[in-house]
Amino acid sequence: MMNSLDDALFKRMFRIDRSTFDCILRKIEPMLSRNAVKAMNSSGEPISVCTRLAVALRWLAGGSYLDICFAWGLGISTFYDTDHGVLWPTLQAIDDVFSMGFPIDDEEKLEELSRGFSEHSSGILDGCVLALDGLGVCTRCPFKTEVSRPKDYRFRKSGFAILVLAGCDIKGRFVCASCDHSGSTNDIIAWQDSHLYQMLEMDKLLPTKYFFIGDEAFNTTEQFLSPWPGKCVCSEV
Repeated sequence: MMNSLDDALFKRMFRIDRSTFDCILRKIEPMLSRNAVKAMNSSGEPISVCTRLAVALRWLAGGSYLDICFAWGLGISTFYDTDHGVLWPTLQAIDDVFSMGFPIDDEEKLEELSRGFSEHSSGILDGCVLALDGLGVCTRCPFKTEVSRPKDYRFRKSGFAILVLAGCDIKGRFVCASCDHSGSTNDIIAWQDSHLYQMLEMDKLLPTKYFFIGDEAFNTTEQFLSPWPGKCVCSEV
């Protein structure tokens, strides 16, 4: 089924191109083949690692688990099973083989990040190495057995959410992220409670020629630039 898709539709379905898909597959295949107990699809056949990856990526791209299970012949219990199913072991394998974190000690990587922002902005953002923002990821209302204060997860834009504080490069690729706070948490509170804030503002580990950018929810400091809130009023001299 996947082989019949043209390249454009493939990327729309899985949010990555075929070469990236194949790269991820090569990295996770040994891990899943070695550690995962093979689940069976509705016809009783083992589920290949390729199918596992396709199903997980399609779900991440916004596909309904109902449609995914129907298309790939999976039972819902097989799809969601924590230990021996398709989704969660595959996502765990991807997390294990692809590390993510801000390269505070890697001068070469910092220069690469800075160069991207500089070239995109014609030199205006020369020295910028990270764009930071908060994102509310929708979820159900947590049970009291899961968290002590379920109502704290109510999101200001309706529903319930987990606040993800994420930083990306100029191409929108995630460099670092944390999801330690409930949906009602303000971006600045999550930021000041993060390890990245400790490294930047307290320990001063980022070389002084580099800086972060964010929206008006953040405070401007020596190495964090955010826009001035409100409107700029200019008067003629």
